[in-house]
Amino acid sequence: MFGVYDYSFQWEDDRGSLGVERRGSLYVYYRTTASRSIEKILGSRGGRIIVNPVEPLNLPQEVTRYLEFHFTPIVVPSESEQRIFLTFPVEIGVFLQDKRGFTVIDIFSFAPQKYSLYGTPDDGVITRHVDSDVFDSVPYLVDPLATGVMELTIFNASRTQVEVTRAVFENASLNVYYGDFVAMKGRMEVYSKAIAETTTLLTPFREGMRAAVPLFASRQIALAEGLKYLMEHGVGG
Repeated sequence: MFGVYDYSFQWEDDRGSLGVERRGSLYVYYRTTASRSIEKILGSRGGRIIVNPVEPLNLPQEVTRYLEFHFTPIVVPSESEQRIFLTFPVEIGVFLQDKRGFTVIDIFSFAPQKYSLYGTPDDGVITRHVDSDVFDSVPYLVDPLATGVMELTIFNASRTQVEVTRAVFENASLNVYYGDFVAMKGRMEVYSKAIAETTTLLTPFREGMRAAVPLFASRQIALAEGLKYLMEHGVGG
């Protein structure tokens, strides 16, 4: 499904269909899935349709800017690092590209959404909640259109061992890549049991993977490597 297409784009499997069809002088984008059916008339007679994964923080609506992983506790020794692999739900964005830039025309997913609270009710943040198993290598994916892989390197910068069971990322720090599957490379620097800093890298997960068009680019917000989120409500629990 992922790629760059002209207005002849069509895709279909047992979960639904999407594409562009001509109706007289009009071009109409359509999608029919179990969750929803939509149609949108494309005012442009030319352009490109880009279908790629986007930051998984948009459905059923833009509730939060934060993606939170929960996983089996990992005890990381002092001043050492541990690399693990996690999974996350994939959201799919459909963009219309013309000479002026990108416009997102649709976002959908084949994965369910779940939300939680990181921190306290008074000063915490709502997060997109992801429960993930922990893997020592890239897990076999039954459905790469629904499940992505996060390679997460946890560095314990403190002088004591720390038990880590969660990692929270802000949307501006998420860099998504795709090829045979969807992936991100993350880094988490732990300063104590209470504080850590997270980011993802502007580096392909594997050679040959393509960088997805981020929603921030479609909104004309520049991205750069090094954007980080400071976790101030703990790394465990």
